[in-house]
Amino acid sequence: MPEDGVTALVVPLPEADRLLAAVAARFPDAVRPVPAHVSLLYPFVPAEALDERVLAALAEVFAGQPRFGVELGECRRAGGFVSLRPTPEDGFTALSGRIRRRWPDLLPYGGRFGSDVEPHLTVALNTSDETAAAVEREIVPEFAPIRAEVGEAWLIGFQGGWELRRRFDFTG
Repeated sequence: MPEDGVTALVVPLPEADRLLAAVAARFPDAVRPVPAHVSLLYPFVPAEALDERVLAALAEVFAGQPRFGVELGECRRAGGFVSLRPTPEDGFTALSGRIRRRWPDLLPYGGRFGSDVEPHLTVALNTSDETAAAVEREIVPEFAPIRAEVGEAWLIGFQGGWELRRRFDFTG
């Protein structure tokens, strides 16, 4: 569970919420209480550092971003982690790249997985290998592939739970 005051930049994928709900119904400890999304940068700046300058810079980063379509079909599993990889991933990597150039000292996941992390939709996290295998084998095929239209990014913050702080529509 993240600490209060942590923020993140994510792209919501409501088309995948049904998949996460199915996983949560069968394996409640395998999912996080946050809507389906692809992370652009987690953690982002601390909540107390979010000011008009940061929000304006984010608006600039997302300005002119065209909407794009993706398909989430390729399932990957490593230990107790299950994810779906979006294709094409270019839209996500371009957005992450612009964010990283603006805030070069912020590493995805605090650098735990290196400086570059492939875009992904987390389906199960921090669960047993057996549960992850069951999610991959029994639940994901029922929903994948998932087609989505990406049209906005969210700035979310954790304060006892995740909450939406700001939306950035893609209007390019």
